[in-house]
Amino acid sequence: GTAAAAIAALDVIRANPDYCRRPVEKARAFTRALNLPDPESPIVPLILGDAELTLAASALLEAEGYLVTGIRPPTVPAGTARLRFTFTAEHDDADISRLADLVRERIIPRKAAE
Repeated sequence: GTAAAAIAALDVIRANPDYCRRPVEKARAFTRALNLPDPESPIVPLILGDAELTLAASALLEAEGYLVTGIRPPTVPAGTARLRFTFTAEHDDADISRLADLVRERIIPRKAAE
């Protein structure tokens, strides 16, 4: 079962070479919309610093339909709590744009107010 699934996944990747590039391209669209550095992977951290702010931001995004994990101490050092955005090839460009707008309008201002 697992081996067959892995082989099938490799066949999909072989048949669709851009499928591997697309997650990083999706992450890059998100970071560029927020004037953040270009990502090296499909995982984009956004350091908010405060653990409570990070949890509130994660909850706000979840209420809007986005699953964005809040990472806080002791997993990361105190003062470096962050949101972890993970992009896949299947994420819709309009959804990524809306997510960037939510972060710009509702999360970054809270961080600035700290």
